[in-house]
Amino acid sequence: MNINWFINNYLKHLFVLINICSYFIAKSQSKSIVGIFPTIDHSGKLSKRIDYNFYYFSAFPLLNFKEPNLKQDAEILLFYAEQGLTYHLNKKISFSAAYVFQKEAINILMMTNEHRLHVQSTFKHALKQLNFKHRIRFDNRFVVNWQTGEKPFTHRLRYLIGIETPIKKSIDKLYFTAYQEAFFNTFKSANKVYAENWAYAALGVKLNKSNKLEAGPLYITWDTGNKNWFHQYYLQLSWVSQLDFTRAKQ
Repeated sequence: MNINWFINNYLKHLFVLINICSYFIAKSQSKSIVGIFPTIDHSGKLSKRIDYNFYYFSAFPLLNFKEPNLKQDAEILLFYAEQGLTYHLNKKISFSAAYVFQKEAINILMMTNEHRLHVQSTFKHALKQLNFKHRIRFDNRFVVNWQTGEKPFTHRLRYLIGIETPIKKSIDKLYFTAYQEAFFNTFKSANKVYAENWAYAALGVKLNKSNKLEAGPLYITWDTGNKNWFHQYYLQLSWVSQLDFTRAKQ
């Protein structure tokens, strides 16, 4: 398989999808914004089978596509903090559990807080130079109602498929990564089953054995009801780091 051909075609189809979504946005009442998405992805190897994981990000919308106004549109939409543990059954299969705290619509009156516990299983495999990742996650959510203070319990199932591959064999520090994740509500009172989607593609560089940097487009869409969607186009900038505490024990 030609890796450069695969990457170019993946990016081409991603941008075609974004253009199609943008066309329908202009024809509907759906909202669409563009912004930046700084991310910290940190993990540490505690033993042969157990890792800890921290994943933090903030979503900063900057402009509304229909009537751009930086002074009015710039905001902090999301703050997300995940802390978890992962157990590796073997090189391909792992299981994780995590606690998440999330704030949404931070700089407006109707800010909401969410406490979330999730469990997940991950399966990884390789096809020549392509490294595939399949992840199934079950979210247990307690979203605080900003008016009443109540914390109703809801839940959903998420499926992610991702890839990572070096761009060239001769330049092993550069790589391409991408994923697609669909969200499915599983509680009875949900208005829709399929209500959210994330898609990401980025170029990365390995700085050393412990640190990487990634940059690329992230597309998020939420179902907001009445056949409308909230489309979000971000430039995601990620610092990925991993420590290995087992080396000190050797």
